[in-house]
Parts: sequence; C-alpha cells; structure tokens
Amino acid sequence: MSLESLCREVAREHRLPAGETRAILEQTLSDALTEAFGRRVIVSLSGEDLAIYRETGRSGPEGLERLYPRQIRKEVVRLCRYRVETELNRRKAIREYDFLKPLQGSVVRGVVDWVMHDGSLAVLFPVDELFNCREVAGTCPVAQQPPRERGAYRQGESRFFFVSSVRLVGWDKELLVQIRLSRTTRRLPEALLTVETGMTGIRCTRRIAGKISQIESRKRLSREAILAVAAELGERVKVIWESSAGP
Repeated sequence: MSLESLCREVAREHRLPAGETRAILEQTLSDALTEAFGRRVIVSLSGEDLAIYRETGRSGPEGLERLYPRQIRKEVVRLCRYRVETELNRRKAIREYDFLKPLQGSVVRGVVDWVMHDGSLAVLFPVDELFNCREVAGTCPVAQQPPRERGAYRQGESRFFFVSSVRLVGWDKELLVQIRLSRTTRRLPEALLTVETGMTGIRCTRRIAGKISQIESRKRLSREAILAVAAELGERVKVIWESSAGP
C-alpha cells in the first residue's frame, strides 16, 4: 500500500479529515522520535515520501541528518505506533463528542442491544450524518429506569429514551464519548408530547415514573397524542391546561 493510500485508510478508519490525519502523523511521529533520540526530530509526509531528519547540533548544512526507517530500533517503532494510535483515537473521540453533544436534551428511539449484569441497558439508536445514517450507543442505568420496567427489558425491544448527558470521559489514558439515557426524567413526557403535537409550552410538573405524569400546557392537547405518550411510558398522563390551572 502506498503512503498516500495508507494516510487515506487511516483517516477513514478514525473518521478524520485526510489533511488533519497527515498533520497528526507528522507531529506525533516527530514528538515520539525526538523523545527516543534525545534530539529534535522532524518528520514530513509529502506525497509518497517519508522524510525523517534529526538535528545534529552542528551548524550549517550538517545541522540536519536524514534518517531512514531501517535505522530505527524496533522498540522505537513500537513506541511510535502506540503514540500515533493513542493520538488518533483521542482526536476521533473529540470530533465524535463535538458531533454528538447537540443530542443532549433530545429524545431518541433506541433498541435494547443487551442488558448488562447490573441491569443497565446498552441501547443503540440512529443518528443522521450528512450523507448517511449510523448507529450510536448509549447507556440507561437502572436508576434511570421506571421500577415497573426494571428486569423486564428484552434484547431488540424498541423504546423512547431521553438523552440526559453527552460527556467526554477519560478511561485508561483514552478518551471516550459517554451517552447517558433516561426513562424516568420529567423531560421525557414533555418531549414526547411536544413531538406528538408539534406544540411548545408543555411542562411536566410532577412525575412518578411508571405511574403518573402531570402535565401543564398552554393549549389543549389531542386525546390521541396523550394516549400515545401514556402507552409508551406505561403510565397515566394527566394534562392541566393553564387556563384552568389558575386560582
């Protein structure tokens, strides 16, 4: 595989722009080799040419010495591979976070992929990109599941979830995007009714997940929308219109 093709393949695998990937490779390799040799090393990827130069400490034309891959020890090569993979994954996580952060505060329809040993749910849901759609994973902890639903979820089951948080977290020196989902928050019936009716100004003032949600609305909501949300949540949805909620 040519150097140019390799850069494109690495960029595709890590969902990064080709130009940014090339810059990451150059900088990370330069830093790793500088650390290994104890002198500044400059790496340049130009077309099909991999150029490695090490400063010699002398002045003039002899100030830079060209190195070739065969001159680099295996342990240094392993260090370079580790540093490059770590940095590529870090940049990928940051871009992923920037892309997914706007999901926080929205409602998604997800499929239960599997139930974890502690009862938490691994949920997959679709996210639209510019030219396609892909699946993203989120987690719904037991504490964010209505008591009546805990232990009753099955693989492949489809439910609505509220995206309570999208965070970039560090784990074992790596960055990961962590998406937390909820089925107990008051925001869920609010958002579902907003989607069903297309109306704004809907507030859930009180909720006992799995039993009742008390809703206040500026306008009357259709019976069909209320029943649809009640069926999804498995609870009574009581709506009070603001015109009738006053003293």
